[in-house]
Amino acid sequence: MTTNGTAEVVVVGGGVMGCSTAWFLAADHGIRSVIVERDAVASGASGGAAGELGAVGRHRYSIEYTRFLLEGIRMHTEVAETLVAESGVDYLFSDIPILRPALDEEEARDLQGQMGWQREIGIDVEWLDETQVRSLGTWLTEDALGAAYTIEKQLEAYPFAIALAQACERRGVSIRTAEVNGVLRDGERACGVTLASGERIEAGAVLVANGPWSQHTAEWLGMEVPVVPLRGQIVHLSPPDGVPMPAHSIFHETGYVLPKAGGDLLVGTTEELAGFDPYPTMEAQNGILEAVIRIAPNVLDAPIRDLTACLRPYSPDQMPILGAVPGTESLYLSTGHGYKGITLAIISGKAMAQQIANGKSDIDISPFSPARFAEAS
Repeated sequence: MTTNGTAEVVVVGGGVMGCSTAWFLAADHGIRSVIVERDAVASGASGGAAGELGAVGRHRYSIEYTRFLLEGIRMHTEVAETLVAESGVDYLFSDIPILRPALDEEEARDLQGQMGWQREIGIDVEWLDETQVRSLGTWLTEDALGAAYTIEKQLEAYPFAIALAQACERRGVSIRTAEVNGVLRDGERACGVTLASGERIEAGAVLVANGPWSQHTAEWLGMEVPVVPLRGQIVHLSPPDGVPMPAHSIFHETGYVLPKAGGDLLVGTTEELAGFDPYPTMEAQNGILEAVIRIAPNVLDAPIRDLTACLRPYSPDQMPILGAVPGTESLYLSTGHGYKGITLAIISGKAMAQQIANGKSDIDISPFSPARFAEAS
């Protein structure tokens, strides 16, 4: 922010959506933003996510949305080297082999049935039978009849968010700790924000990207934002004594086991409508471990290092809310990414930067327009 309280763009929220958009605005369009974050950068779901970049698996989406997810993953690959170099933060973007096992014949048929359309849209997936799975020497239970095998991408979520923030600052973006309590308007155009302190920041455009807290912005935006906080908890483990870290991740309907490049071993997760309560619970820890032991028995003896929770912004149709806010010029919304916030951070940020800078995006985000909810309200 300049000394007279003006900015080219104000971004409300210092998570990966806000920081990614601000980075692309600066890097691709020469537009400097001010990011206003109430707490700290990546203090919400952006910093607490597992960091697996997936397009298929436990949560099944339409082919169109799956293609969008795949493009989001491809764009992570495209920018990772640049982002690490600019920020000075190595967020350990890397490959991760993933097994999606079948524990009974019905699951095997379902997984094999999915593989057909997955291959059609460019997903390289292979079926491993029982003998092949056991030859890998994974943590996977011997009850598995086989597994769908892919090589996907992952990263460390909190360092990734910090990398985006630091890359922003190195391109002249300001990050402020303050609470936004309204959007300034000049007729039908957004022209800045007001802060709880009474300060005003005037701007040419405003992006609201504050995760599940966007549900509280109806008065600012002139429309309801139908997102809810969906709490997800993760148990952080160390391998049992004498047992090496698994070389493959395991994802199943009941949970996952995810070895991280940084040395952590994550198991999860929960889907809880617990309001804005961000705190982990022993009940969730016990439930996660009970479910995951079924697919990876070694978890039973693994020492617990930590238990964390985050609040995902979850929309009614499980898709992002991304684009211009109907009825107000220069006002934009980026929220509702649910389980896929880290996966979609780069593609969403680039698309929103293009729309703010040029009035349109080369990336088709029309299926995610806030208008689909404004029309229904």
